Amino acid sequence: MTGDEWLMKEFQTVFDEYYRSVLVTDEKGKVIRVTSEDDQQYLGKNVFDLEKRKIFYPSITAKVFKSGKRENGLQYTNTGEIFDIESIPVKNEQGKIVRVVSITKNSSEVNQLKNRLEESRLLLDNYQREVARIQQEKYEDKPFIYTSKKMEDLFELIKSVAAVDASVLVLGETGVGKQMVANQIHLLSDRNDKPFITINCGAIPENLLESELFGYEEGAFSGTRKGGKLGIFEIANNGTLFLDEIGEMSLALQVKLLRVLQEKVIMKVGGTKEKKIDVRIITATNKDLSQMVKAGTFREDLYYRINVVPIHIPSLRERREDIQALAFHFLQKFNLKYKKNVNFGSLQLEQLLSYSWPGNVRELENVVERFVVMEKSIFFREKEAAPISLASIEKGEEEVANLFEFLESVEKQLLLKTMRKCNTTREMAKSLGVNQSTIVRKLQKYKLIKES
Repeated sequence: MTGDEWLMKEFQTVFDEYYRSVLVTDEKGKVIRVTSEDDQQYLGKNVFDLEKRKIFYPSITAKVFKSGKRENGLQYTNTGEIFDIESIPVKNEQGKIVRVVSITKNSSEVNQLKNRLEESRLLLDNYQREVARIQQEKYEDKPFIYTSKKMEDLFELIKSVAAVDASVLVLGETGVGKQMVANQIHLLSDRNDKPFITINCGAIPENLLESELFGYEEGAFSGTRKGGKLGIFEIANNGTLFLDEIGEMSLALQVKLLRVLQEKVIMKVGGTKEKKIDVRIITATNKDLSQMVKAGTFREDLYYRINVVPIHIPSLRERREDIQALAFHFLQKFNLKYKKNVNFGSLQLEQLLSYSWPGNVRELENVVERFVVMEKSIFFREKEAAPISLASIEKGEEEVANLFEFLESVEKQLLLKTMRKCNTTREMAKSLGVNQSTIVRKLQKYKLIKES
């Protein structure tokens, strides 16, 4: 190999290291030379036409023809790629452009920018969905319906807590409205124009919950999405993350959550770089976490981290004076929804007020909706005012409309009974001899937990 050939080889090596390709146009913008096989498709075509057809845009070459001077910038393609382009005019003796040489640079920064743009797009999409949902809840449904002193005190506490950025642990039985309280804290806080994200730790299998929370890098495990995936922490950045059923979280994942709370950093599954985040975390449970700490099923250090401000929501039987107001609120809501004009009679109200409501507000809402859907006259029949029980049927006290309704009622009561003696959906599944996924699906069906 001659000296000139070695020199050309070295030049080519340097060129390939710093530049991806070169594209040359004539004085009218027609592509007359390319160095990359990928750019062969542009030969003989005009850059103004390519820009108009959005094959690539904005055309940096076209900018040179308009400005008459060297231009550089980012150029997007119709395949979603982004390139860093520098276009240089070649002029004749009269100062007229006769050629434009456009160089495509190899730039890791461009790829990083592309990833950031994609993350921003995902964040914006999620933000818009959450804002729409929050606005709907805010204007279509009143956040709290109450007349009791207990709920008045609770709402005052919510307003106080919303003003500070401390971690909050919302406590209460199933169906009391823990998510509504968390949402209200967010709406009254300085983060109310940022995302509010809810995730139910008990509704997602343990092996998937980590990747949902933290996201993952491409290739972290089989079946990963190209480019990886954003986690809930990143999506909720600068906003509020509500972790419902925190007692269902595994000990291994509790360690990672503790680190997020302490250091305000996350690392994606399969990743090597940490990322700073700013998320307010609100947790909730219907379990006794202090007993779980003693039993070794919940970390003590995490318990104190999330329990800076505990908020206990009283059960419906502890605030019976709210039952009537809630019942009429739901009656109005479902009359409007189903275009009906159903009303309560005195007997129906008496039964609603005397029932113990183990499923709390969620159960009351469900019962009132069923009343509105099934009632044919202006008043409810007396028998419809109380949930069906197996014992009452055996005694001849109840008449069942059909077998399906009866079986659903028994199944729901069995789930409620099992929930009271089990701490997790896994324990419930073992007790009832079914899969955990079956338990989660049934709980969602009867609105005993919120769908995530």
